[in-house]
Order: sequence, then structure tokens, then C-alpha cells
Amino acid sequence: MSEDDTFEGLAATITEGYHAVQEATCLEDVYDLLDYLGDEVKHYYPHIACKVNCPVCCKGMHQPMITAAEFELILFYLTELPDVIQDEVVRRARYYVSMYRDALILQHNLVNNPDKYAGQDLGGLYKTLTQSFRETSCPFLVVDRCGIYPVRPAKCRMQGNSLAKVGDDVRFNSCLPEISSMDQYLREKGSRRLTMPLWNVFEQVVTLFNPKESMVATLPVWLITHVVGDKLTDEVNPNPSVNL
Repeated sequence: MSEDDTFEGLAATITEGYHAVQEATCLEDVYDLLDYLGDEVKHYYPHIACKVNCPVCCKGMHQPMITAAEFELILFYLTELPDVIQDEVVRRARYYVSMYRDALILQHNLVNNPDKYAGQDLGGLYKTLTQSFRETSCPFLVVDRCGIYPVRPAKCRMQGNSLAKVGDDVRFNSCLPEISSMDQYLREKGSRRLTMPLWNVFEQVVTLFNPKESMVATLPVWLITHVVGDKLTDEVNPNPSVNL
């Protein structure tokens, strides 16, 4: 099979994925499809380094904003773990919030209450956040490995395997080192043609599994809003009060 045939096969698989995700009946179906498409993309672009043991996207401002439905799967996974591990999760959540409270509140409000910052220098605010979160990492990152890999959010599954539309631009959805690596790969190929699933399509589907007007937040915010006393709650509140 020629390279062009393989390329067209990947494009067809992605198109089928767009149709299949519309028929998903639960978030787990979406995750299974994302994992399948991710494997197909990596097969065609074997130089992509995004794997379970790469922690770059788990650090700094790379941590994703996730929905209530995604956190519900994570919370169920956590509450099935031994108490000692749950206690460590609570400790990490509290430490994270104590260290980065102001930045977390700013980030949360920019996503959920953008009108509050109308007329302000958004570029400057995001630069402030980038600097504030420079030394942070996901509370589930353990020795540079994902501690919730089976239930990791949709955005984490598509990092390095997808494109993302931002405004009128379509970009490779990955960290700066991988973007540079992909640019080098395309230069060597002599073509800018890049076929990958578009994250925005799947993001819209993930939203459908959530109650209307439910919160979107980073994992540290979801965690701290679901700690009662010294324990994680058993059920998700899709729109908790964020009083960090």
C-alpha cells in the first residue's frame, strides 16, 4: 500500500469517527473512539512522542479544563481506590489550592465568567497565568506518570493526536516540542498536508453528556470542591460553589 493510500485511509477513518461519535450513548463510548483514532494517527505519524510516559502536557498551563461528566468518571475511579490513596489525592488538592489560589480563581473566572474581564488586557492576563502556573503539574501526575490514565479526560486523550480550531486557525494540538517536531517532519516530507481528527468536534459531543450550565474547570478545582472534611464525596455536583 502506498503512502497516499495510507493517508487516504486515515482520512476515511477520521470521517467515520465523526459519524460514529454522534451515535455515542455515553462518555465511555467517546473515550473508546478517541483512543482508537489516537492509535490510528500514531500509526501514520510514528514520530509523535505523546505517550503515557510523556508528562509535558500535564504541567504548567497545559492542564485541561474538563466537564462535570468527565470528572464524574474520575471521581468514581478514585472512590474505588484504597483510602490511603484517596487521602493523598485530598492532600495534593489542598496543597495545589493553597499554593496557587489567586491564579486558579483568575483562570476559573476567565473561562466561566469572561464578561467580568470585558475591556481588560486578556493577553496580559493569560501571560500572568502562564507565569503563575509555570512550576505546576497535574495533581494526578506521579513520578511523571498519569495516575488516572484509564479515566483521563478527553482533551488528554487527544493531545498530540489531533488538530484544534482556534478562531479561524487550525493548529496541531500539542506542546511546543511536539509542534517543532511535526514542523520538521512536514518539511522533510515536502508537504504541509496534515490529517488528524479535529478536537472541536469531539469537544462538542462531550458537552452533550453534561447538564446545562454545568461547571467547566481544571482538575484541582473539581477536586477541592468535592472534598468534605478529609474525604472525597461520592457524587458529583455539576455546578459547585467555587470558594477557594
